[in-house]
Amino acid sequence: MDVAIATDMIKLAWEDTWDWAVLVSSDRDFIPAVEFLNGKGRKVLHAGFPPRGSQLAAKCWGSLDLRPHLSALERESDAASPTSAIEPGD
Repeated sequence: MDVAIATDMIKLAWEDTWDWAVLVSSDRDFIPAVEFLNGKGRKVLHAGFPPRGSQLAAKCWGSLDLRPHLSALERESDAASPTSAIEPGD
């Protein structure tokens, strides 16, 4: 999956379809792609959960700590989930 994401980022930047992107990952494998994109004038914003991904974040144009935003990203109670009404053995 990492290769597909990096390939799409480079391909779509080459096609001039974006100026900046948000990369939510802590994987250092993205560093070469980010460095390449930086050299082509594209801005990659790292979003993650520091200190994880700090090496990747250091190579990106900017970084966003997602920890303060976790409550806004939580799902509603599982009681509202359609799968919660299914009992084991059904």
